[in-house]
Amino acid sequence: MSDQIIAAILVFVGCIVLSLVFHFALKKVERRFDGHAAESFRLISNSQKAILIFIGTILALSKLDFDVTGLVAGLGLTGFALGFALKDAISNLVAGIMIVLYRPIKLGDNIEVASCKGVVVDLNLRYITLQTDGCRHLVPNSLMLSNKVTINNS
Repeated sequence: MSDQIIAAILVFVGCIVLSLVFHFALKKVERRFDGHAAESFRLISNSQKAILIFIGTILALSKLDFDVTGLVAGLGLTGFALGFALKDAISNLVAGIMIVLYRPIKLGDNIEVASCKGVVVDLNLRYITLQTDGCRHLVPNSLMLSNKVTINNS
C-alpha cells in the first residue's frame, strides 16, 4: 500500500475515533440532565458524529490527491444558504436549548411574554405553549431571549 492510502485511512479512522470520544463524553454529561436537556445532548451527539465522519471523508479524499476544493466551496455556499433560510428555526432551537439548560420557567408558571400571557403547559425546543381561557398560544423560544418576560408567582 502506498503512503497516501495509509495516510487517508489514518485520517478517516482518527475522525471516527474523535467522534466516538465526543459521543461518550456527551453521553456522560447527558446522564446529569433529564427530559428535554437529555434530548438536546442526544441531538448534539448524533450531529457531531455525522459531521466528523463527513469531515474525515473529505480529508481522506484530499490525502488521496482528489481535488476537493470545488466540493468544499459548494458545501460552504450550501451551508450559507441553508443557514440564512433556516435562521429563525435555528434561533428558536438554540433558544430552546438555553431555556432547557437554564430553566428560567417551568410547567405551570403563569408568564407574560410578547403580549401573550398564560400558564405554561408545554416546553419544547421550538416553542412554549401557553394556555389561557380555552386558548393556546405557541410562543417561539427566541422571543423568550429577546423580549421582557414576566413570571407571576401567584
